[in-house]
Amino acid sequence: MSVQTILAIDTATENCSVALGHNGKIFLKSEVAPQKHANLVLGMIDELLTENNVDRSAIDAIGFGSGPGSFTGVRIAVSTAQGLALGLDKKVFGLSDLKLLVVKELLAKGTSQEPCFGLGCIDARMGEVYLALYSYDGQNINTVISEQVLKPENAIAQLKAHQDKLHSNLVLAGSGIAILQSQDPQLIPGEVKELYPQADAIIACAQVEKVDLRDPSEAEPLYCRNEVTWKKIGEQ
Repeated sequence: MSVQTILAIDTATENCSVALGHNGKIFLKSEVAPQKHANLVLGMIDELLTENNVDRSAIDAIGFGSGPGSFTGVRIAVSTAQGLALGLDKKVFGLSDLKLLVVKELLAKGTSQEPCFGLGCIDARMGEVYLALYSYDGQNINTVISEQVLKPENAIAQLKAHQDKLHSNLVLAGSGIAILQSQDPQLIPGEVKELYPQADAIIACAQVEKVDLRDPSEAEPLYCRNEVTWKKIGEQ
């Protein structure tokens, strides 16, 4: 993408994180602090900018983890990105938190000779999980199973349809992986690489694929659950 300085925000899970991409480097602040994100996120952003001598006016775009995850946490990231971007007259972009869980490891592992796969899964509570499966061939990050919310047994059934990919250079990440492994330990063996998404993954992803820069009023969360409603700024 053409922008040089990116501020990134992710608060969709128990982890609260902000990141800054500037002059080819990525800086991260992160804290596991359930139910404290609203109190922490703006201070973390100010600290990150101050420590790296970057003025808010130098930010070219603001990225956010769009979910799925905690409904309140997702709203905090979206509304914080909207508010900052409106004040600075900048564009925003959102990326799935399920993709953010696996993207850094995929970028590190994937080659054109040996594509790798990343399974992101977050505990959705209510006896369900958020799940998505991605692949990376050294050039493109592709979605194999799109982001959705499922009962664990239904998630296992979907994954069995892609069983050949689950043993080929597979990255596992997210708080929901343990739930799936308790259902079928043989289907997705291995260790979880990341328990929570981190904001620096937003910048890493933006560096390798084109992101959809939008007016801040068009920033939208990805809930996966249809019964949850969200109004854009223009509708509030």
